[in-house]
Amino acid sequence: MGIRRRLRAEVKRIDGLQAAREGRWQAARDDLTLALESLTAEGLSAEVPKVLEPLVTACMMAGLLDEAERRAVDFRAWAADHGDPEDRATAIGKYGEVVAQIGRLVEAAEAFREALVALGEPADETGGELRWSLLSNLGSALAHAGRFGEAEQVQHRAFEVARELDSAARAALAASQLSLAANGVGHRERALEWAEVAHRCVRSDDDDLVVAEVEGNRALALSRAGHTAEAEEAMERAWAAARSIPLIAQQARVTKLEVLSRAGRHDEAVALADALLAALPPGQARQRAVALNLRAGIRLQAGRPAEAVADLLSALELKQRVDDHRGMATGHLNLAHAFLGTGDLPAARHHARRAQELWEPLLRAASDEAGSVGLFDTHATALTQVAQELRLGVDDVTGALEAAERGRSGPLSERIRAARPARSQVPAEPPGSERMRRLARRMGATLLVYAPHFEIEAVSGQAPLLREIHMWVVTPGGGVHHEVQREVSDDDRLDEARPVDLLDAVRQLERQVGDEALMAGWSDALLGKVAHLLPSGPDARLVIVPQRGLWSVPFAALPVAGEPLVSRCSLTMVPSLHALELIAHEDVWRGEAAAGSSGALVVGGVRDAVVPTPDGRLLPLSDLPLTLETARAVARVHRASALAGPAATVPAVLDRMGSADLLHFSCHAVLDARLRLDQLPGCIALTPAGAEHGQLTSTLLASTPTRARIAVLGCCATGQGLVTADGVLGLARTFLIAGVSTVVATLWEVPEEPTHDALVCFHQELARTDDPAEALRRAVLMTRRKWRAPEIWAAFTLIGSPGPRRGEE
Repeated sequence: MGIRRRLRAEVKRIDGLQAAREGRWQAARDDLTLALESLTAEGLSAEVPKVLEPLVTACMMAGLLDEAERRAVDFRAWAADHGDPEDRATAIGKYGEVVAQIGRLVEAAEAFREALVALGEPADETGGELRWSLLSNLGSALAHAGRFGEAEQVQHRAFEVARELDSAARAALAASQLSLAANGVGHRERALEWAEVAHRCVRSDDDDLVVAEVEGNRALALSRAGHTAEAEEAMERAWAAARSIPLIAQQARVTKLEVLSRAGRHDEAVALADALLAALPPGQARQRAVALNLRAGIRLQAGRPAEAVADLLSALELKQRVDDHRGMATGHLNLAHAFLGTGDLPAARHHARRAQELWEPLLRAASDEAGSVGLFDTHATALTQVAQELRLGVDDVTGALEAAERGRSGPLSERIRAARPARSQVPAEPPGSERMRRLARRMGATLLVYAPHFEIEAVSGQAPLLREIHMWVVTPGGGVHHEVQREVSDDDRLDEARPVDLLDAVRQLERQVGDEALMAGWSDALLGKVAHLLPSGPDARLVIVPQRGLWSVPFAALPVAGEPLVSRCSLTMVPSLHALELIAHEDVWRGEAAAGSSGALVVGGVRDAVVPTPDGRLLPLSDLPLTLETARAVARVHRASALAGPAATVPAVLDRMGSADLLHFSCHAVLDARLRLDQLPGCIALTPAGAEHGQLTSTLLASTPTRARIAVLGCCATGQGLVTADGVLGLARTFLIAGVSTVVATLWEVPEEPTHDALVCFHQELARTDDPAEALRRAVLMTRRKWRAPEIWAAFTLIGSPGPRRGEE
């Protein structure tokens, strides 16, 4: 009898494995279950893992998650008693896969970490493949849990392991997960770059699972980047590959649902959501919640908020069942938004409060810059938009302004506060209206605060589509004024398809700054209703607090009464009023070097600069001959010597940066050549020295304390970066984190000659006036007289503080 059972077990095991290879997961589950029963009856514990591991996979792929979890627990128990390190790692990792599918993402991440520890350093290729699998699954769980920076780090390790294994399929899957992580932080361009890397790695003989995941994630990246037709094509390829695998087919349906929703094909999307919800087993809480959220979003867009509320309540219950705190926070946020639509303000307040309570500990637990900013970004815009609408609903204009400020005062404010000891005297919480009034008076500046309101997406909370723009003006005399612009522009080219994608619209503006009609349209939208409140005349100061895509608007060139805005007042951009308040607490600019300082640190004339590429190569950059002359001219203004040519190395700059009271760089800069989001983006390319390739990274800059109050970045597009609710992740932000009060940067690339003239003039005016904002205004106007095209002079911007306080305390 024992021999017959053994033979039966082996036959059923082989049949089950064959069924799995063919994608017949229910049949695989049935055959492998019979094989396991036969082995158990014979007490053949050593043979159990040959059946348990594929059985867990078969149950999971067939959508039988409760059974998959029971089998995974059995497998883990067996491995703990009988297995070697690889067996234990496999069993723990398989358990992590199951609970991740169920929706218990934090528990899944802990399981994958435990499995990696159990595996240790793999001794052979099989162990290397297992290590890749565990890293890939860990990164995926972290990304879905909202821990984006950690997800980036882990998926980069998975990508490198795949390349070491020479496995294009594994590299494709890792790159695909990196695309998801980038989407989680809201970086659509970076997500699309990684999606295309994954797409290029896929080969014609790859199995359906690889094709389905890579093309599905690529469809999401294309859809979120606005490439609707290409997204639908990728989605069809993903669907064709996934339809024979129940679990993957369900995931593909969820992706297809989002793509259809974004494409505006609402009837098809609702029908697909209904079919998906009818087919999904009750145990698949995460997938059901996503489908319900998507259907709710469609119903909100269709003006059916009551039906949307029912879906959102069901989705929230599913998230609560698996203790998904991030999902619960998003669920409460969605409900607050929906109840606003129904006019039930008490319910909206309740859910907004619950969302805030759940988000705060998640933000505190974020372990890195990308993670904290990513989490802040996914909730701050939507949550504070709800808070503003609740305040404006009862005509509380100042309360709405305070809510807007809370929505932009995030991780960056904390980093700025920690950069200098004296700033600890400023309250950690964002300013209320009275502190804002005092700040305007103290700075002698008019504060112009923008808060774009968006069409909130019901799944991610990301909000690319603009509905209207709210703006507040706080005058030095203490007045607070509110206006709302419900049309983007009177210019048809800005108002072709409401609602518009704000970031795409701003990019169009950047490409056509010289188009007078386009600029007039933007001026009407952003300044028209507040033009009578804007300062004008000698020493007039305007501090602009933009949000999201508005960071890239060249405000200096927007026409007011026939002249560019910069001709009537100096302009400063700040990420939040809290950040300005922190900086202004001790804001002093002295033309003379302070005691113990090394004066100005001026860098230019870099030679042989290189930048790393994603595949590990070093890409040479062109020399910038005029930067040597710029550096020498700036150094003469400040009676300093320039670090130039072979002397302009990373160690030399870091050695002097801590004691310098002014920083100036005239050289190449790049935002993120390595496609990384787990690190502060950006680097300045200096002269290579020995084994050091000359990369003065943002990570190095932010970790080097400096006493400098001003940094001038005469580099390429240093005002750009990843646009978030917490400001722009780029080089300018890095210098603010390092403790610098004021950063001069450019919004796009400017030719060398006008850059030279503008920056030398700026330093001359700075030495004469001790006023950075006014010095830049004069430099821009001088540049405009020589080069009339706004493509030249409108790029220069000042970020941070306009200069020392000038009003009364």
